[in-house]
Amino acid sequence: MMSLPSIPILLRDIMITPVITLSENASVLNAVKLMAENDIGCIVVTNSNGQVCGILSERDIIRVLGAKGFIENLKVKDIMSRNVYCMREENTIVEALRVMLERKIRHLPVVDNRSTLKGIVSLRDVASKVFTNLMTILSYVVSRKT
Repeated sequence: MMSLPSIPILLRDIMITPVITLSENASVLNAVKLMAENDIGCIVVTNSNGQVCGILSERDIIRVLGAKGFIENLKVKDIMSRNVYCMREENTIVEALRVMLERKIRHLPVVDNRSTLKGIVSLRDVASKVFTNLMTILSYVVSRKT
């Protein structure tokens, strides 16, 4: 049986750029507005050097709303997730998917070797690319059988 060549898909090939970012001192209300205006599920929090110091997701906001009932006076740093797992541009989508599933996260910032933010990859981005490749492989297999 003939096998298809395997070409790894790198995060640099599917990452979204530019990334919507905020400083940790921005208001959560400002973050919510940016997320709504840009139809995104998270905002990457960066320091003055462009390095990732946190991530604020829809889940973080809902968790705080459920617990406190308000977000009006909160800063991003008050509710953002810290210890953000980042990946490099040369990592593959298979590696990214493994990390996302193991850590139960939906967004991965992509950084360079100086930890400067370069892009972001979502679980939806990875799943979409995997699905597209699967359909290509299936089309190839079907065409070889006919």
